[in-house]
Amino acid sequence: MIVDLDERSLDVIGQWPWPRIVMAKLIDEIAQNNPSVIGLDIIFPEKDRTSPKEIQSFYKKYFNINSELTGIPLALEDNDIIFAEALHKSKSILSIYLSEKQISNNQCSSLESVNVDEKLFDLKSYPYLLCNTALLSKDFKNFGFINAKTDSDGITRGAVLFKKHKDEIVASLGLAVLLSLNSQQLSVDKNGLKLLGKKISADENARVLLHFYENSWYKKVSALDVLSQKVQPGDLVGKIVLIGSSAVALHDQVIIPGGANIAGTQLHATLIDNILHDDLLVQPLYYKDLNITISLLLTFLLFFLLLKKENNYILELFLTVLFIGVSLNLYELYFGIYLSIGYLFLPFLVHFFLISIIFIFIDTYERKIFSEELNRSHIALLDSMVHVAEVHDIETGAHIIRTKKYIKLLAEYIHSKGIYTKHISQNVIDMMYATAPMHDIGKVGIADSILKKEGKLTLLEYEVMKTHPDLGKHIINNAISSYHLNDFFLMARNIAYYHHEKWDGSGYPEGLKGEEIPLEARFMALADVYDALVSKRVYKEAFSYERSVKIIFEGRAKHFDPILVDAFMEIKDEFQKIADTYSDSSY
Repeated sequence: MIVDLDERSLDVIGQWPWPRIVMAKLIDEIAQNNPSVIGLDIIFPEKDRTSPKEIQSFYKKYFNINSELTGIPLALEDNDIIFAEALHKSKSILSIYLSEKQISNNQCSSLESVNVDEKLFDLKSYPYLLCNTALLSKDFKNFGFINAKTDSDGITRGAVLFKKHKDEIVASLGLAVLLSLNSQQLSVDKNGLKLLGKKISADENARVLLHFYENSWYKKVSALDVLSQKVQPGDLVGKIVLIGSSAVALHDQVIIPGGANIAGTQLHATLIDNILHDDLLVQPLYYKDLNITISLLLTFLLFFLLLKKENNYILELFLTVLFIGVSLNLYELYFGIYLSIGYLFLPFLVHFFLISIIFIFIDTYERKIFSEELNRSHIALLDSMVHVAEVHDIETGAHIIRTKKYIKLLAEYIHSKGIYTKHISQNVIDMMYATAPMHDIGKVGIADSILKKEGKLTLLEYEVMKTHPDLGKHIINNAISSYHLNDFFLMARNIAYYHHEKWDGSGYPEGLKGEEIPLEARFMALADVYDALVSKRVYKEAFSYERSVKIIFEGRAKHFDPILVDAFMEIKDEFQKIADTYSDSSY
């Protein structure tokens, strides 16, 4: 049974700590119902400042006021004395808190060591403790520590039965309560612990695993109801009674498996109930090593499947391990055996994560290589198509080389100047360089009589020649239909279809104007016209560089993008070098 200093009790009686005379009445009311033992999950390390003599001392010390409370019997002048008497009469078990740092000067002078061979356990020793006042602790022998053992993830799964304070071995509050019933029935040896005929499985640190029940498993009454005598006379008879608080403001809360918060008193109650009903969980000593070994074997299997790229088997492996691990855990838990799947899953998941990261890098590298090979295949395919057009056209391969180098030179210069930064990147420049040779692919569909005619074309012949952008577009669209549209093919199609468009809208085939023309087609237009000007054709002689530059400049904002023309004028000498280096005579 838990007597709870709950929110309702605090709201009615007042803020914590309550006057010790109230606590004395609470103890007396419980004791009158003849419980088997009372354990207090509360520590009282300071004097009660609400005692009449303490109130008088307080006003004298801080306000220099001599106050006198008359009519109060001598026996009621010190609340601590009244509370101490109630504790002694009820034979209650008091709490202490063990600490590595000094937090109180109080000493439990009568603290007695539990009769346990400390060689059987690896017990941590605490040099300091938080104890009740000397008056309350006087002549008490039964104490229990209330330190909760929280795992590294913040969850409390078990309880430590023994801890050391200097050279004395102290029991936990729950165990101390049980020892008060019959300490002679405690036996501890290398085979384990036995108490009240119950076997207790504890590890080398004297820690046991708790079996937490639903919140409604234990009986709880409000301290207010006990003080108001609203508890049925038989409710506490022969019961183990723990007094504690579930009030949020007192911060006595722990997190248990499943994420629920419970009061510290419930933790002690769970330990008591687990021991009395043989419900403590156990974990085989070999389990941790076994699970780590299985986890390593699964990791090797995972690594093998990843090497073989058996992704479906990897998913099946993960789901199978998860299902078997959880099912086995629930099955064994039914029989009181706690098999933490963390020993299996944590190493497995860590290894899975690390191996996955490695293979992500490998896969990324392989995809990069594949992508580069695919791009080279695209370029090789386009080059083959271009060479077909070259055989049919009168222009040499030097024209193709020069135009793509013009484009790359101009694009890199504009990019370095911070112009068109939203549209031009190194990747875009590389694609323009690779797709520029496709600009006249449509000429493969133009008759030789027109394509190789010496002299000026007739109006009808010129109209036929103007269809080569549309033919080029259809050729590239056929390639796209066999694969899929991507940036590479899109740029190649734009260059082939729009490179005869003009800035002022007088070009063909669509009559686009200004920035309606794709940027790559604007680059191609300037490069194509410049090369046509400085090169010899069947219908004309090569123009001088000066005349060619003049014609390009005169086409600013008419034929060509003015920004491109301005950039061209700054690097026109580099254009000339390209034209000289890759002249028709060199091929």
